[in-house]
Amino acid sequence: MGEALLRLEGVSKSYWRGVHEVKVLSDLTLEVRAGQFVVVWGKRGAGKTTLLRIAAGLETPDRGRVRFEGGDLVGLSETHHAKLMRERIGWMRKAGPQVELPMLDYVALPLLAMHKQGEAYARARDAMARVNVSECAGQTWASLSDGERALVAIARAIVRRPSLLLGDDPTTNLGVPEREQVIELLRELAEERDLGVLTTVPDMPEMMGAHQIAALSGGRLLAPPEPSSPPDNVIAFRGKERSA
Repeated sequence: MGEALLRLEGVSKSYWRGVHEVKVLSDLTLEVRAGQFVVVWGKRGAGKTTLLRIAAGLETPDRGRVRFEGGDLVGLSETHHAKLMRERIGWMRKAGPQVELPMLDYVALPLLAMHKQGEAYARARDAMARVNVSECAGQTWASLSDGERALVAIARAIVRRPSLLLGDDPTTNLGVPEREQVIELLRELAEERDLGVLTTVPDMPEMMGAHQIAALSGGRLLAPPEPSSPPDNVIAFRGKERSA
């Protein structure tokens, strides 16, 4: 499959609470390749958000390397990093817009500074259609259900056509049918668009829709013990065949 789209290698991160050091990530290594949907499960406070923020270049690790599309993500200038976030890295935001506006405008907004209005709105309609929320185009964030909000967030993240998609617990507060819909959609997007997708999830069942899964505990990535598992902290699934 070639070189990893995203690789975290030997990443460690700590925070200080007064005089006490809290180790969040410890010598963590993770790869995401184009066309892969990778899921990390962990309890609240396990460091999932820190892991994703480091993967996006929004935080700097204390130690280790973060490589994206072959380049070093750590130490980029603000200008270069902002360009990556605009064009190559999509982030599924759980919070809605700060002002009341139709969801079509909200999805199109990331494109309006760089594209003609007609193209921006055409791409926004396509993104909303792909995630099955076209009927929400004229609605506001406050009028949407939690499931619709999760799907609109995905539409807004993919409208720029990134190569890497990141999501921090995108299934939180969703019912079982909505969770399954989101997980299946993310897997489909990874496969059909050759997109690398890395998300965290709050519950174990959602992990089973991914190509690779891992549990974050004690700052390290662990795989559930399986005799047939490959020795690399992940469980790999082939195509649509899944096993647990």
